[in-house]
Amino acid sequence: MQFNGNKTAKRCAFGILILIVAVLAAATIVEKFQGTDFVSKIIYGSWWFVALWYVFAITSFIYIISGVLYRNITAFIMHIAFGIILFGAFITFLTAQRGYMHIRQGETSDTYVSEKDETSCWLPFDVKLVLFDIEYHPDTYEPADFISFLKIDNEICRVSMNKIYSHKGYRFYQADYDSDEMGTVLMINRDPLGIAITYTGYFLLTLSMLIILWIKLRWRIFYIFVSLVCLWYYISQLNPMTPVLRSPMLAAHVSVIMLSYALFVFIAATSLVGILSKRLRNRFYSWNRTLLYPALFMLAAGIFIGAVWANISWGRYWGWDAKETWALITMLVYAIPMHKNSFKIFRHPLIFHRYCACAFLAVAVTFFGVSYILGGIHSYI
Repeated sequence: MQFNGNKTAKRCAFGILILIVAVLAAATIVEKFQGTDFVSKIIYGSWWFVALWYVFAITSFIYIISGVLYRNITAFIMHIAFGIILFGAFITFLTAQRGYMHIRQGETSDTYVSEKDETSCWLPFDVKLVLFDIEYHPDTYEPADFISFLKIDNEICRVSMNKIYSHKGYRFYQADYDSDEMGTVLMINRDPLGIAITYTGYFLLTLSMLIILWIKLRWRIFYIFVSLVCLWYYISQLNPMTPVLRSPMLAAHVSVIMLSYALFVFIAATSLVGILSKRLRNRFYSWNRTLLYPALFMLAAGIFIGAVWANISWGRYWGWDAKETWALITMLVYAIPMHKNSFKIFRHPLIFHRYCACAFLAVAVTFFGVSYILGGIHSYI
């Protein structure tokens, strides 16, 4: 009976995972033709989509317990970390306060407009816009930063792109400004509980991934980190024109994502060789089984670094932009062959190679398809 329950839980958990991947992929296509607002209302903001994620979390937890998978402490903590992150997102969904304040230079306000229902909400303090300023790139008319100097409770503070100000649990973000440069639009966010829970999940996820990488790679992890430091340094020397990109988070986010993509390219290429060559099949299987860990973990790290950066810049972790969504799809697709104890077919080199070769299509869509076809805020053309 215990075995049957475990088997049922496995089918439910991974079945829902595959359903989530299909829904996410379909949503990005629908968004292309129907628009972001339509998809946000019908899919991403719907009760059934939220319920789908939490049914997946519950069935996954049941499978972990019924299959005694918690005996692998590090892997157990990593999976629990994902559950904590989802729970934090749910708390944010239920309790976070979020809205916008438009204020002109010299004016004082204690209200903001709620993003949910466009009603007026009151702050427990006054906000005065002392000065709004724009910094420009040298010898150009391109803005480098937008800055609001505020007076809150007799304290002068500065809010700019990628630099928030927190006061009594409320966080202020620079969102927009008036065309005459005499007024500003501030985004206001209050989510102390959701942020605390979510960041706890991020910490546990990072810790567990580092431990697993050390167990799997040992001293070879040194090569990964050297490549990552070199890539980080190169990207950190860039001077992007867009104000929101002028952040130290850019180098961290892009470097780990690009290195993960490079590893996925290598895995796909060697998988194709493994499919065609019986002589090299087992050797490349061993290589790729090992390389899948840093490739997947770096992709996950890049996604969550991007989420933290988005929270710093816009007050939200996730916007369901096509690039974000397909990066998540890629992570979920490559997570499946990691569970070779659940799916014994991935212990067969030929099947593993075929799967990895096909899975690379998700990387291709994430990197090229979004930019050239789907579009979004992460589209670079």
